[in-house]
Amino acid sequence: MNVEEVMEKHGFRIAASCAGKASYTKWINYHGKRAYVTITDVGEEGLPNSMDEPVRVGVVDLRSGDDLEAPQDVSSLRSYLESLDKV
Repeated sequence: MNVEEVMEKHGFRIAASCAGKASYTKWINYHGKRAYVTITDVGEEGLPNSMDEPVRVGVVDLRSGDDLEAPQDVSSLRSYLESLDKV
């Protein structure tokens, strides 16, 4: 499976910002607020290219676009997805 297929399996879709930068996103409910998780490469320039690449994960308020959590760097996309499976 390629990265996009793995991400779709976990409920993430590709989205692009107004600036044209792509990220994987997933809609969530965060402490009663509608929000979404964003996943990019650590430089926030675009999508991770492999499961072993470090990623930056953020939680963003759907209405305002404000960060609800400070973005966190994770050692690899694989380890982040594995942490979701443990929840």
